[in-house]
Amino acid sequence: MLPLPQIESKQKPLLIHIVHEDDKVLLNTPVAEWFKVLYYFPWEKHRVFGAEYYDALYEFNKREEKKRLEKQTEEGEVLSESKEDARQRLLFERVTMQVDKEKKSEVLYVVEAESKTQMVSPMEISPGVVPFRLGGKKPKCFFALLKSFLGTAIMGFPCEPEKVSMLLKSNPSFVRICGFAPKEEKDEYCSRHIPSERKLQQFDQIMSEWGILG
Repeated sequence: MLPLPQIESKQKPLLIHIVHEDDKVLLNTPVAEWFKVLYYFPWEKHRVFGAEYYDALYEFNKREEKKRLEKQTEEGEVLSESKEDARQRLLFERVTMQVDKEKKSEVLYVVEAESKTQMVSPMEISPGVVPFRLGGKKPKCFFALLKSFLGTAIMGFPCEPEKVSMLLKSNPSFVRICGFAPKEEKDEYCSRHIPSERKLQQFDQIMSEWGILG
């Protein structure tokens, strides 16, 4: 679960995000404290975390691409082997057939230590402004993602990707104050569109694995 910082709401409004006029009524509504906190969100204090997130996202994507290519290679090799070769391979892959020092570890997944070499400067990013990368889709805004998790927690829901996704799909005011925009059926990809649940899970995983905000 994504750890969240304590946010104070006693600051001047930052009118960088697009706020619908009807949404401003929520600023004076006692039951909508989440809106006030997100409206006055001090994003400047989180620029360093944002830069760390984009660096970690870059490394994460490289790792996933490497795993994908390795899987394709393995599948290609399996398809090209004979039935007898496949039988022998499966036989010798059994733990009981391996020498003790060669036995596979029971650990299913190990997170490799990531270098902390900074690639993104904190001053390069802001709400709606993400780092430029050659190739690939433009990433979702770190500040919008962070606000969506923060707002979910303030509303009293578990700070989990499933709940964040539910609120983004059902609360237009929440979508706008976070900095996202709803996607129409025929719209092409846009980084401001509401993230999928998979993207929210990815964000939560990266923030936890790399200890960002933790």
